[in-house]
Amino acid sequence: MGTLYKNGQYWVFSYRENGKNIPISMDGLKGDLSKDQQKKLKRKYEIRYEDNKVKHSNLKTKRTLSKVISIFMKMRWNKVKTQSLSVNTVGGDEKRLRYFKNFVLDRLGDVSIEDIDGKVLDDYTDFCRDILNVNPTTIHNYHKSVQPLIKFCLIKGWIEENPYDKVDIPKPIQRTKDDIPTKEETKVIKEYLVQYVKDYLKGDEPFNLINMTSYFQIRIGMRIGEVLSMKWKKGRDDVGEKHSFSYVYLNSNLSTLTIHFKRKLRTIPLNHLSDVKDLLKKIKSETKSRIFVFENNRMTKKGRPHKQSTSKPFDNSYCSRPFKRMLRRLEVDDRYSTHCLRHSFVTDLIRKDFPLTKIGNVVGHSDIRMTELYGHLDETDMVDILDGVL
Repeated sequence: MGTLYKNGQYWVFSYRENGKNIPISMDGLKGDLSKDQQKKLKRKYEIRYEDNKVKHSNLKTKRTLSKVISIFMKMRWNKVKTQSLSVNTVGGDEKRLRYFKNFVLDRLGDVSIEDIDGKVLDDYTDFCRDILNVNPTTIHNYHKSVQPLIKFCLIKGWIEENPYDKVDIPKPIQRTKDDIPTKEETKVIKEYLVQYVKDYLKGDEPFNLINMTSYFQIRIGMRIGEVLSMKWKKGRDDVGEKHSFSYVYLNSNLSTLTIHFKRKLRTIPLNHLSDVKDLLKKIKSETKSRIFVFENNRMTKKGRPHKQSTSKPFDNSYCSRPFKRMLRRLEVDDRYSTHCLRHSFVTDLIRKDFPLTKIGNVVGHSDIRMTELYGHLDETDMVDILDGVL
């Protein structure tokens, strides 16, 4: 409660904030006031200063990080419905924001969004690097999912400054030829996957998600996100091109695969790829997937749906660690990511002297310069070239 008193001839209102008395001038008000007038005046200033402070404090409490993320993600998923954003983009952001929220909750509790400052963000970088032990590219991507949340809060007026203005985000690692398997490594991976598919079709091998997705990548040059988004048939909203909404679907007789990814539309004929068509038929028969070819329908050992089963596509990052385990079994360097299979597909076509423009059309590159980046030669290529000189 505030206090109303006279300082000489003038009336003063005083209230406490952060343990200190804050005197407020009453615009030169002086003279005698009745008790009723004093009571009304005191209440007027309490409403102006103390009640507003409490009200603001309550609003601050309501705008906790958890609630703000919930509001933000609801808005993002609505944008998916209107095809303003892709499922992969929003799904990835949702997962990475969950990491950030858990980090803040563990250290600070469910604080107000206003309490997310540069120090919190720097600490998050340290946590990702030192505790999660992830590389600069991953840390960069984690922050790239938090930044739209901060921008959303700025637009809403829930925060006044952007804490990222004072934060240095690690830059992503630029891919080099060292991120592409050598000719010999590609051969090892390809032979293993081809043999697995043959054995699977004969019934000698069980369904293995990582082997399956890897085969589609190295056989057709698909991105991992494209493979995991692949549907058995065209959806109601799977139309248009050059927008941010992504879709991948097969036609009814599995003769074509339509891919719209990163604003680029391409159609891949499958009739001449008998192995791919046979593989798709068996996957559908064995997994009973309904919408997506690779649905998250994991089961427990007792035959019940796993608690993490969603009947939706797997997240892109789900395949990362199992893929590296596969590489180790094959005695191939495990520094490669799933994307290296797409690199290998393109590099193999370049080695066979296919025109860059045609290769770019097959893999969905919007610019031929992207295709040119894959044209790295390793030592075995150099030996072949030099041997051919004489």
